[in-house]
Amino acid sequence: MESLKAKVVVNLNGEQLPFVVPKSDEPYFREAKEMLNDRLAVLTREYSAFASSQMLVSVLAVEALVDAMKINENYQRLKGEVQERLELIQTNFED
Repeated sequence: MESLKAKVVVNLNGEQLPFVVPKSDEPYFREAKEMLNDRLAVLTREYSAFASSQMLVSVLAVEALVDAMKINENYQRLKGEVQERLELIQTNFED
């Protein structure tokens, strides 16, 4: 069975970026669009006097990737802690 798809257009820095995504991902793309445009507006206000719009979008991309990497690191650490606790509980029940 083919999953349902949704069309999402992200307008970022005047560019129309079309995506066809799983319907379940559509809200994430729409929220990302809002978050990216909000952050780009802040960067534009603060740095547009000496930075091109392409540079600001590049800064935005790097910031987003760093945030994703930090979140993944925290997730992996939490996942490890949960696994350790589950193993401890299982060991205690086996004794």
